[in-house]
Amino acid sequence: MAKSRWKTATKVAEHIPFVAFLWAMRLLPFNARIRAGGVLVGGLVAHLPKAKRRIRQNLRYIYPDISDAEIEHLTKGIGRNFGRTFTEIFFNDAYRKRQELFHASGPGFSALKAASESGKGAVLVSGHFGQWEAIRHYCAAQGIPVGAVYRPNTNVYFDRIFLRELKKAGAPIFPSGRKGTIDVLKFVQGGGVVAILTDQRVPNAPVYDFLDKGAETSTVAAKIALKHDVPLIPVYGTRRTDSLDVDIAFEAPIPPSDADTMTQAINDSLSARVRENREQWFWLHRRWGILDQE
Repeated sequence: MAKSRWKTATKVAEHIPFVAFLWAMRLLPFNARIRAGGVLVGGLVAHLPKAKRRIRQNLRYIYPDISDAEIEHLTKGIGRNFGRTFTEIFFNDAYRKRQELFHASGPGFSALKAASESGKGAVLVSGHFGQWEAIRHYCAAQGIPVGAVYRPNTNVYFDRIFLRELKKAGAPIFPSGRKGTIDVLKFVQGGGVVAILTDQRVPNAPVYDFLDKGAETSTVAAKIALKHDVPLIPVYGTRRTDSLDVDIAFEAPIPPSDADTMTQAINDSLSARVRENREQWFWLHRRWGILDQE
């Protein structure tokens, strides 16, 4: 009982600075709020020892010849991008009204629209890259609501707010895991469109190449697309330099074949985006399992 109380108290204590951050950000106009979030949250990411170590280890794993100066420069950019995205997500009500910030292009949108108009579902795949929630905001404004799969946070107080904000960009929201996957299958079968971020490590999943290194990767997105014969569309929200504007690129649907080939195509697609804009990917994940020793 005492252990349970201590655990609850710890979660509440962790949650207090987050609530204070949200309260302070509400005092600012939207644009200033997002830029301030980029500075504050980005500063934490760039200076907290554990976060810095994770970014450094991942970057050196993929780019063994990278210099300390370049790591330092990228770390600041990674932190700033994540800080802005983090802040935008937690003010999703205001963010979804800023459609002037979203600039869409690419052949994948016409495929998505055709599927939606015919009552057919679709699977959008992306990663923790740039501003991924801009994609769902844009689709909703075009009359195509998009649900999403998310990984619940271990802090229930934080997770409650996070889930509430995710729903403002589109519903339903499915927790990762077996039950969530079953619900996603039913949703897509019924004509729903779902977004899945495929760049988090799934222990014991098959290994596919990602940024030229083997990475355990879920095949769920490809299997859902194959099972229900719906388009599998990679899409990315890339931030413009020093701007809140986001270029949303809907790539051509991945040709149906088999789960292995299609999952590798998903990883190849995201790898290309990361190589073009390294600072816009979230390098803190344990993507290759190399941080397990921490």
